[in-house]
Order: sequence, then C-alpha cells, then structure tokens
Amino acid sequence: MPKRKKKEIEEEIGFVTTLSVPSEGSVGLTGSWRIFIPVLDEGRCNKCLLCWIYCPEACITKDIVINYDYCKGCGICAEECPSKAIAMRKEEKNETG
Repeated sequence: MPKRKKKEIEEEIGFVTTLSVPSEGSVGLTGSWRIFIPVLDEGRCNKCLLCWIYCPEACITKDIVINYDYCKGCGICAEECPSKAIAMRKEEKNETG
C-alpha cells in the first residue's frame, strides 16, 4: 500500500487533525515485527469506522483497508469493533507481502 501523507488524510476526512501518519521507523517498516494480524470479515463490517478512529498508527483508511506495512498488530481495531468484524490471528511469515 502506498504511503499516505498527513495532508492526504486530512483531505479524506475533511478537516485538519492531529492524527498520526504511518511512517517508516529507524529499522524499517513498522509492520515488519508484529506477531498478530488483523483480518477483516467484510460481510460482518457495518462501516461504523471505529477501527479507523481508534487505530493509533492510522493504518486503516475510511474504506476499511488495513495498511499492513505499518500495522503493528496491537489489536485495538478488533477490540473496538462492535460487530466483531475484525479478528486477530497469528501471522505467518511473508503473509502480507
């Protein structure tokens, strides 16, 4: 997934925000060291956007697309999802590219 800039995110949501923007850490892509991966069940998703709001890394777009290059697998998105559309499971090596 291409890296998005803060201005692009602000244009998407329609206002200026203090949201963080996914960025590469000193040792590379921050999603490279996670153990668990969020998996979206689109059939259960009601598009409430709580996952997008609560993602501390801003790795989820308003279209509910998860940027695995920067997702650290914290599981907050799954915790906040009221319809349980996001499940956390152990990631297999090279699963997300």
